[in-house]
Amino acid sequence: MSENLRQALKLMQDQTFAYSKTITKNVTLWAAPRCVSTAFEKTFAQRSDTEIVHEPFCDVYFFSQWRRSSRFGESPELLNYSSEQAIAQIRSKTAPLVFTKEHAYQALPYIDRDFLASSINSFILRHPLEVMGSWYRVKEYPTAEEFGFTALERIWQIVTEELKQKPILVEATHFRQNPEQILRKYCQEIGVEFDSQMLNWSNGQLREWSPREAQFHAKWHSTLDKSDTIMPPTETKESQYSC
Repeated sequence: MSENLRQALKLMQDQTFAYSKTITKNVTLWAAPRCVSTAFEKTFAQRSDTEIVHEPFCDVYFFSQWRRSSRFGESPELLNYSSEQAIAQIRSKTAPLVFTKEHAYQALPYIDRDFLASSINSFILRHPLEVMGSWYRVKEYPTAEEFGFTALERIWQIVTEELKQKPILVEATHFRQNPEQILRKYCQEIGVEFDSQMLNWSNGQLREWSPREAQFHAKWHSTLDKSDTIMPPTETKESQYSC
């Protein structure tokens, strides 16, 4: 092989590597409420290569003119907030890894197969009795739709049966018992390197909330807010992670 050809091939390899580093990988974690999904999301918020999108369809579902629940009251400024804007929020991110966490029931009325096909879809699941117990502890009582398992099952069906994507499933209690083991396997499944920084943080708050958001996030995420790592399950299960 001539020296010129060898240099040309090396340049092509370097350019291909550089290009691959700029491609955004979109990963979505689908959940029902109270399934430890925000704690899982928090681990990815520790990565320097990752941008987090937290429940982008929440405002559409609860506050827009297309809303399906008035659980959290009125926010007139969000009346025209649409599913297109929620999707644009995800698409605007340019980090190598964009990690979106969403409750299946909040998104399902507003998304289609193309949206699901554009992402690596993963799921986190928790025993329904533990989920309901966690709802009761924050003194909230879900509708059948908000309980979330029907929508979660439907998205699972679309992803695995129609789109033929490989199922990526996290069991919430196993995650809390063995966070490093589960995160290493999950990272392998989505095609990224595990980062040990995912296991600890100095501030348990997921991000800075707006005054409107802070009114209800304090209740839903109180255990996570006070944590500095993934907390194992307790025998009494009186101190459970938030949604």
